[in-house]
Amino acid sequence: MPKHAVNSPIRERRVALTKRRQVAEMSPEEMRRELLTSEVTGLPNRRAFDEAGAAVAVAMSDVDGLKALNRYGYEVGNAILKAKAEALREANLDAYHDKGDEFLCRGTHMKELTAKLERARAIFRKRTILVELADGSTRPITGADFSYGVGQDMGEAESRLRRHKAKRERRGELARGELRRITIGKRSLFRITQSPAIS
Repeated sequence: MPKHAVNSPIRERRVALTKRRQVAEMSPEEMRRELLTSEVTGLPNRRAFDEAGAAVAVAMSDVDGLKALNRYGYEVGNAILKAKAEALREANLDAYHDKGDEFLCRGTHMKELTAKLERARAIFRKRTILVELADGSTRPITGADFSYGVGQDMGEAESRLRRHKAKRERRGELARGELRRITIGKRSLFRITQSPAIS
């Protein structure tokens, strides 16, 4: 399984303030990039998605159980968001980080966009994410997944996202953000598992 170390801010939820440059120090291109890029994932943000104009097909997706996973520390949530962004890139999706655990994608054909999202899910599920915790230790996490909806506009994509989540919930495959330690051979890692008690 591929391992991906993610260096996350220790205290801040979304931004490493010590690395943030003052606006007066930025060139116009740097300001534009800052305005159109997610600080957490490095993907273009919602403003960039909106400014890109209309698309034949759009998708909305969100990470399973991210709010519950944040109780283990925001560095866990941030690492999972970064890993999802990487999986979307690897699946060659035109992807954008909207806010929180929500991501948007654009495509030229609904079936092709759906196939790429399924590829991204497969990549994301197989990934072992190494999270660097505030105390300097690392925690390997596996089993992350996401739900999505594809449509001709954002309303249709959001409606299909809700249906996809409900369908996965009925099948018992929607993770709710509980980490359980498991051992594979000599390796110990944490797997995201379904837990109906955690929403």
